[in-house]
Amino acid sequence: MQIQLLSIFLIIIAIVILVNSPLVKTQSICFKFGIILLLLAIASIRIFHYDTQMGLNLDEAMGGYNAWSLAHYGLDSALHENPVYLYAWGTGMNVLYPLIAIPFVKLLGLNLIAYRLPMVLLSIFSAFVLLIGMLKYKLPNKLIILSLLTIFLSPWSMMANRWALESNLFPIIFCLAAAAYLFFLSQKKTDRLKRYISLFLFVFMIAISAYAYSNNWLMLPIFFCAIFLSLYLHKQITALEILGSFLVTLLIVWPLLLFVKINFLGGKTVHFFMLTIPKLSSSRSNSELVIGHGHLLQAVFNNIDQFVRLIVTGNDHLIWNSLPQIGIFYPIMFVFALIGLYAALLKRTQWDDFMLISLIACLPIILIVKINVNHLNALMLPILYLEARGLDSIVQNRLLKISFALMFSALFVVFTIFYFKIDQTDLSQGRTLTPEVLGQAVRFADQQKTDKIYAACFPKGGYVIPLFYTPVSPIIFNHEKAAESFKTESNYSSYGKWFFKTPRQLSKNSLLIMKKGQKIPFSLKNKREKTFGQYRVYY
Repeated sequence: MQIQLLSIFLIIIAIVILVNSPLVKTQSICFKFGIILLLLAIASIRIFHYDTQMGLNLDEAMGGYNAWSLAHYGLDSALHENPVYLYAWGTGMNVLYPLIAIPFVKLLGLNLIAYRLPMVLLSIFSAFVLLIGMLKYKLPNKLIILSLLTIFLSPWSMMANRWALESNLFPIIFCLAAAAYLFFLSQKKTDRLKRYISLFLFVFMIAISAYAYSNNWLMLPIFFCAIFLSLYLHKQITALEILGSFLVTLLIVWPLLLFVKINFLGGKTVHFFMLTIPKLSSSRSNSELVIGHGHLLQAVFNNIDQFVRLIVTGNDHLIWNSLPQIGIFYPIMFVFALIGLYAALLKRTQWDDFMLISLIACLPIILIVKINVNHLNALMLPILYLEARGLDSIVQNRLLKISFALMFSALFVVFTIFYFKIDQTDLSQGRTLTPEVLGQAVRFADQQKTDKIYAACFPKGGYVIPLFYTPVSPIIFNHEKAAESFKTESNYSSYGKWFFKTPRQLSKNSLLIMKKGQKIPFSLKNKREKTFGQYRVYY
């Protein structure tokens, strides 16, 4: 709670500074009030109970443990030094978010407060930076307000920004890149230093976004080439500046190019310039791409069908991505995105071009990557902006403005009621989510003087749960883990005193964690019981 209050305090200071800056100071009282209200809402909805509302996801557990390992030992869970991509379960994990989380985990310890905090703060920061970019570019005030509403107060962005799935960092980094693009467009050609700084920031953000989510490697080269072609055709950039941007990008992403070569074309783990480019045991592309699963054209057609269904219904049936009653967009809002697409095509600005290029660059993802909200996160910024663009072309008079404000406020309230109350149980105990009470049980069990701890209630791959709540050196973990090999994702049956199965008998020096109602084929009368919500510890 202290971290949350401190964050809100600092955000209020940032709002005061922004409102009194030359960009906002001369604006109308109504616009200033709208900006203050929106920024407070954007920050508050992300900070409020972000650590307790949703249970620990297994991806968070793995990313958090790797951040902790790198912070304290300079090694990831597979004993790789300075990895450019995490080995994780053997199928890999994007490295950028765990790297960013290292100082937070180092300072606050390994827990959900520390590991989710960077996602929360960076998402709020991106709202401030994009707002400044839109003000510098001198977008109409109404479009600025609507963009903040649709981008940062949509159900998708509010949910994605409150937990630490490492791939959810990509839209935030891309949003910062978009802001840097606006900074670049707003600079005078005579002010070369500011132009070059803005251009470097844009290129840097696009390049490091490749470390945020590997699925979007299909999108980034198309976007990069198309956006620089657009700048060149608009005479905003020279051929020499394009070459320089390409070289900077190559300097940043070459380790990932080598990673792709090793894992898709053959090779082994390489240690180069203090970096580790790991060879994974299996590629996630087998489970995330439609290629290699039956007839290609039929698979692509099915993918497009699922994409349309997801966008229209807004529900991918994963509770941490979309609430079943609401979806990733508010009802009807996608219709405004279609109107915005038409408006942007009819009368384009360079800002519209940026969003349209982003949209088109995602076509390979739509065609060959299995459809769910996480896999489509590169699409979210342009779609949400087009919602704002559509609303801007329709909401013209005072009555329509008031009507929309009331409608959006009502939808926002409905979302908060479902998210924080009605769906709370599902959010804390979904299929691969574990509630905080399980963390309490794990910590209690670990503190007991016992030879073996049997965890009979963990999901597949759940060996990372005690690694998150009671972390041990990655050296110890690799020494103690069961000698097992896997064709796909690792699912170790034990490490150290932890065993992830139901025992035949429970000896005197062993302990059992189980869920209420779970059947055990032996008596527990000789054991003491401690309750943690729906979990029981017998010791």
